[in-house]
Amino acid sequence: MIMRHAVAAVLLPALLAAGAAVAQNAAPDAAPQIGQVSKDSVWVPTPERMIRRMFQMADTTRDDVVIDLGSGDGRMPIYAAKHFGARGIGVELEPNLVRVSLAAARAQGVSHLTEFLQQDLFAADLSRATVIALYISPGVMTRLKPRLLALRPGVRVVSHHFTLEDWESDETIRVENRTGYLWVVPADVRGRWRVSLSGDEIVVAIEQKHQMLATSGSRGGRPVNVIGARLRGTEISFTAFDRDGNSRQYRGRVDGARMAGEAAGDGAAPLAWSAVRE
Repeated sequence: MIMRHAVAAVLLPALLAAGAAVAQNAAPDAAPQIGQVSKDSVWVPTPERMIRRMFQMADTTRDDVVIDLGSGDGRMPIYAAKHFGARGIGVELEPNLVRVSLAAARAQGVSHLTEFLQQDLFAADLSRATVIALYISPGVMTRLKPRLLALRPGVRVVSHHFTLEDWESDETIRVENRTGYLWVVPADVRGRWRVSLSGDEIVVAIEQKHQMLATSGSRGGRPVNVIGARLRGTEISFTAFDRDGNSRQYRGRVDGARMAGEAAGDGAAPLAWSAVRE
């Protein structure tokens, strides 16, 4: 893939300096140039194998809407449409790269599945996105992070090379000595939850930082071990102990102030459980 994105932080200052002679907001008929400067990003190549692995990591399907922020010549939205059947939307500031993107989508027969918008990525409407694709400078990643965290739970965010600081990735891949990251926007599960399971009830208190959880529990005012809590989008799991001291693995989904799922233990049939936030 080739697109207008930031390169590794160690190369960005040199490329920005080298690209100073390249006009920003290039004319629509200007030939794209690797190193073309656009605000605080430049256009550089991304390997096709990395694109494929990023979309595989995000479990991309034909039901998804992929928005590439800083889409360059459009290869990521086009790849998502052509190989995964997804709806691909590219957001790109430079008119010459938008022109190239539109032509490439026509040539590859996916114009009906793709859309390219000439605008600043911070003005982009992300409400349709189920997958966000990124290869942008660290400063832009920092500015985008609050917007990404505010997206609906379950939206997947994939990035080539750059991280989201203290928001730890859910998955990491290595492709051709490059790194890709996946984050799944987490549901808000902070607070005290009253968990009911076949006549038994425990209270689970959850502290949260992004998808990382810390839990404690009680039953009738007495402490109960609640361990191994994990959150991936709206999917939650944890282990708690029943009245007899047997452990059960709880798995379920979060829906606002409610949770529901099944809990299973060694040699025990799965039982339905539910929870409400106090």
